[in-house]
Amino acid sequence: MEISVSKKQMRPLLEEVHEQVRAGGPLPYDAFMPLVLYHPNGGYYATRVPGSGGDYGTSPSLTPWFGRLVARELSAMWDALRGPDRFTVIEVGAGRADLAAAVLESAGHFGGALRWRFVERFGGIADLQRRRLGALAASAEWSEQLGPGLNAPAGCGCVLAHEVLDNFPVHVLEVTASGDVCEVYVGEERGRLIEHLGPLSDPALRSAAEAAAAALSPGHRLEVNLDLDGWVGEAAAAVARGYLLIVDYGDVEPDLWLRNPAGTMVTYGTDGFREELLADPGLRDVTAEVDFSAVDRAARRHGFEPQLYCSQREWLGSLGHGALAEELERAADRAAADGRHTDAMAIEADLSELRCLVGHLGYGDIRVFRAAKAAPVPVVTVPQ
Repeated sequence: MEISVSKKQMRPLLEEVHEQVRAGGPLPYDAFMPLVLYHPNGGYYATRVPGSGGDYGTSPSLTPWFGRLVARELSAMWDALRGPDRFTVIEVGAGRADLAAAVLESAGHFGGALRWRFVERFGGIADLQRRRLGALAASAEWSEQLGPGLNAPAGCGCVLAHEVLDNFPVHVLEVTASGDVCEVYVGEERGRLIEHLGPLSDPALRSAAEAAAAALSPGHRLEVNLDLDGWVGEAAAAVARGYLLIVDYGDVEPDLWLRNPAGTMVTYGTDGFREELLADPGLRDVTAEVDFSAVDRAARRHGFEPQLYCSQREWLGSLGHGALAEELERAADRAAADGRHTDAMAIEADLSELRCLVGHLGYGDIRVFRAAKAAPVPVVTVPQ
């Protein structure tokens, strides 16, 4: 869904970027990204609902089968915590609530204990989520910040972030010919936005710069998310016992850097993805792959114990994706044999979407990270 925005309405955003550059000098990318993504008058996420537009898709918006499989993971978490009376899923950046709807509809035996808390900064999107859930909204609540809900942490639950961290503001660093590491800034030249190199804008970037200088060649770029540690700290404060589940594009160090010598930041628009980061600010999504080594370090610092890191393909396989695909394939064959060709075609379409979730060079390559706070490893029981 896209909220109508005209070129004229975009001007305040562009004007603010230029004004900030003129007033305070070039902007590091971690200051530029919040403007183009979240500016209330023209920011990308202020005018669009994630996952439901034509710029890109997500697993939950592709098919409800994703949420039905995730429900098995959440049910296993609830079982591992010995079936508490209340289990709260705290979802950050839920888009149009496709994941929540699919999970709540298929929760089964733990549905009576399941509650959902949406962390959503835009009131218009929160209203859309309520409408999307309908009667299921009775099991949900909304807040603008992650932190403890209603001034108290959930007793037991899971903080869930699906394709959220890749939109966090990042600093962009580049190794120079001399082997030093500089930061990439957004500046202005003759009315156009341009990039140029400058000193590190934050002393906290020094350790990442030193690691990059030791591992990378001149010209290589990488992104550093300094907001990650604080976010994981908020996630730890949000649940007394439970889990952190992150599903996103990314990799671990140094593989993340080595396979992306130009950095991982790209933009998405109606014409697909582009590497021109300064083109059409506000009209395009801006993302950078997640450094899961940094996620692991932050999780440990804040009292989580990492339990799982794998591809979405492997994770959904452990939740019974393969058996489910075989079941749908048999159902399609039966429908065709019975002459119910419309039913067979509908089941085949479902099967195709289900298989997309584990596809190579696509959704299947998304990474999954799970960590626990005072909670055991969940054991998933796959229906036979």
